[in-house]
Amino acid sequence: MKSILALLSITLLIGLSSCDEPTKQATTKNKSDFTNSGLIKEVIQTSNYTYCFVADDQSEYWVAIAKMEVTAGQTLYFNQGLQMKDFHSKELDRTFPSVFFVQKASTEPTDASIIPQMTQQPVKPKIEKNELTVEKAEGGITIAELYANKAKYANQKVKIRGKVTKFNTAIMSKNWAHIQDGTDYDGNFDLTVTTVDEVNIDAVVTFEGIIAIDKDFGSGYSYSIIMEEAIIVK
Repeated sequence: MKSILALLSITLLIGLSSCDEPTKQATTKNKSDFTNSGLIKEVIQTSNYTYCFVADDQSEYWVAIAKMEVTAGQTLYFNQGLQMKDFHSKELDRTFPSVFFVQKASTEPTDASIIPQMTQQPVKPKIEKNELTVEKAEGGITIAELYANKAKYANQKVKIRGKVTKFNTAIMSKNWAHIQDGTDYDGNFDLTVTTVDEVNIDAVVTFEGIIAIDKDFGSGYSYSIIMEEAIIVK
């Protein structure tokens, strides 16, 4: 595929043997909402997703769609998707070298009205600043310090304590939290965190994770700073 634009309606967010990374877009011959199609060669069902190994006339690759009944030998029609490399499915306990999460899919080339869609998206919700003060974690940093020194902390593991202001589960097999600690740097007071741990809104927790800079998930969902692979520490 030449572009990766649409973000899965993530619940937005899945593992198999080695596969070739898709490099070109397969275009349907019928006019519809679908811009790609491929022959299904293998199907893996999970509780929320259906993984299809598809082949077009140029490549073979995995796509993840909202759970639906499909079988090998059918043609799958789908729109553009978000590519995730080395994506680990916790439910399957296996890693996909490359998988495309797509928002719409069907075995009919033109019927877009009955397409099952995932119910959540890793969208950037409207963030409101809370008036609070959270003590910095021992050996950790504040959100303001992180934003003030983003280049220093890029790809580094850090600890940050904050109050959970938003929390969404099962988005791309991850949970997405927003935390604040009362500090602010140039209008940046909120940190997005991805984790497999679960937390309650309003809980004060310490996350330890890897800082990624300028992370773009496509379709406008980009983060100047995000903490990934985070775990809750005491």
